[in-house]
Amino acid sequence: MERATKTIGLKEAATLASDALQKRPEICLGGLFKQSRPVALVRALLATGANGLHVYSSPGAGYDIDLMIAAGAIDEVFVPGVTLENRLCPNFRKAVESQQVKAHALDALTIVGGLMASAHGVPFQPIGALKGSDVLKHNPLITPFDCPLTGQPLHAVAPIRPAVTLLHAQEADRWGNIRHLSTMVYADQLMARASDMVIVSVDRIVEDDVVLDDPRRVTIPAHYVDAVVEVPYGAHPTASFPNYAMDEAHIDAYADLGDAARRGDGAGLADYLEQHVTSAPEQVAYLRNIGGHARLGPLIAEARAS
Repeated sequence: MERATKTIGLKEAATLASDALQKRPEICLGGLFKQSRPVALVRALLATGANGLHVYSSPGAGYDIDLMIAAGAIDEVFVPGVTLENRLCPNFRKAVESQQVKAHALDALTIVGGLMASAHGVPFQPIGALKGSDVLKHNPLITPFDCPLTGQPLHAVAPIRPAVTLLHAQEADRWGNIRHLSTMVYADQLMARASDMVIVSVDRIVEDDVVLDDPRRVTIPAHYVDAVVEVPYGAHPTASFPNYAMDEAHIDAYADLGDAARRGDGAGLADYLEQHVTSAPEQVAYLRNIGGHARLGPLIAEARAS
C-alpha cells in the first residue's frame, strides 16, 4: 500500500478538529505565551462555529485563548496562566468575572503531570511539589494519596487526554515529521504524545531530503502527527522564531478593543472578529487584512537580528 502524505488545507484541518471536538470538547494548544501559538488553526476552527470547548495549554497562554473567548468558543479553561505578559487578557478577564467561562485554579505541574500520565499510558502521575498552596483547595485535577513505598503524602494527577491538540512549528515534511527551529520546543512534544489527534501548522513544507539529511532535527516524529498544514506566518501575531518576531503592536491594539468591550463598547472588537476571523479564515485573506508585507517585513527583520 502506498504511503499516505499528511498535508491538508487549513479549512480541512479546521473541519477535522471541529468534528472531533463535537464528540469530546477537550482541546490543547501548543507554544508558550506569545511564542509559536497555532493562531491560524485557532482562527480557522473559530470560523467553523466551534463552541463549548474545554481548553488546555502549555502552562502559559494568552492571545489565542482570549480570542477564542471573545468568539464565544470556550466554556472552561484549564491553564495556569492566561496573560498578554505586559497586560491582562481583557476577554478572559471579563468572561471569568461574569462567570461566562470557568477558569480552574491549577498550576504548571498539574498540566505537565496530566499530559505525562496520558503520554505514558498510566492511570496517574504523582506530584510532590504542591504543599503549602491554596491551589490545593481548588485544583479539580488532583487527588491526595500516600506513597505506598515511603508513606509520603503526594498528589495524583489523572491523565489529560485532549481530543485535539493544535501546534505550530517552523517546518515539516509531507509525511508529518515536524521541525521546531527555535531553541525551545515548549511542551509541544509532550502534548503530541498525550493527544488523540494532533494537527500542526508550519511556516513551510520542506523536501524529504531536508529531513533525511539531518533526522536529529525532527522534534516530533510523524507517527504522532495526524495532519500538517502549510500556513505561512501561521503563528501571527505571536512569534515563530527564527522566521518572524511577535507583533506586539497588533496584540496591543487587539487588547485595547477587548478593554473597550469590557467597559461596554464592543463595536471595535466585533469588527476585529469579523475582519480577522469570520471573513478571513484563509491565511491569504488574513495576511492581506493585517497589511501584508508592510506589516510582516519588520517582524522578519527583527527575528533575523535577534
